[in-house]
Amino acid sequence: MEINNSIVLKGAKYGIRLFISEDAPDIEIIKDIRALPAQSFFLATGNGVIIDLQSRKCSGSLVSKLFRELVWNQNLNILSWISSHSETLGKLKAAKFPTGEYCPGPEEELEELLEEELEEIEDEKIGYVPPPMLLHRSLRSGEKIEYDGDVVVFGHVNNGAEIVTKGSILIFGRLKGLAHAGANIGEGCESYIFAYSFEPQQIRLGSLMNSKIGSQMPWWGKSVLIFMEKSSLIIKEL
Repeated sequence: MEINNSIVLKGAKYGIRLFISEDAPDIEIIKDIRALPAQSFFLATGNGVIIDLQSRKCSGSLVSKLFRELVWNQNLNILSWISSHSETLGKLKAAKFPTGEYCPGPEEELEELLEEELEEIEDEKIGYVPPPMLLHRSLRSGEKIEYDGDVVVFGHVNNGAEIVTKGSILIFGRLKGLAHAGANIGEGCESYIFAYSFEPQQIRLGSLMNSKIGSQMPWWGKSVLIFMEKSSLIIKEL
């Protein structure tokens, strides 16, 4: 909330509600509006402003000046003019200004509802860990599995098949294709790869990759656990 001598600004869902003093001189009100920093109306950009004149008896001159300062100079979207003074309200209606409490239309209400639901979904995603993906089959050449959680394969990952996941990969069979665990995770990756029979084309863990793999390796065809330690790729025979 921002307060000047003759005006008060309050944030609202639709943007800003601007309260005009009931007894301050007209010249002071216009002076205070002009003195407001540009960022005071930032929340109203793309939304709107309600001008609440309260019970003030406004001259036609003041209404015209408010319109010029806020619409012409500030380029604000005036949603409504509020007044509990019958004479002032009559002048506003005669000028064809929107009056009365602002009620969002169906589209605006739907947009607000969607925004709230999206915020709730994003909040729910924080700390969410998806359940493991269990595959009771082998992966053929050309197949690619992409997932955010752990992937467990009760079968073989054949040459030309790929598994890419943010979690860990456990293969209770031959790993002959490509396995990339901890995808999109840099240093400090805690994901790992387990293979019952280690015969891959390539393995990746986080941002680390080992493509120099072949039957000459001491772990070839054996059960291994691959993990990251101090920014290095560690392959441990089990």
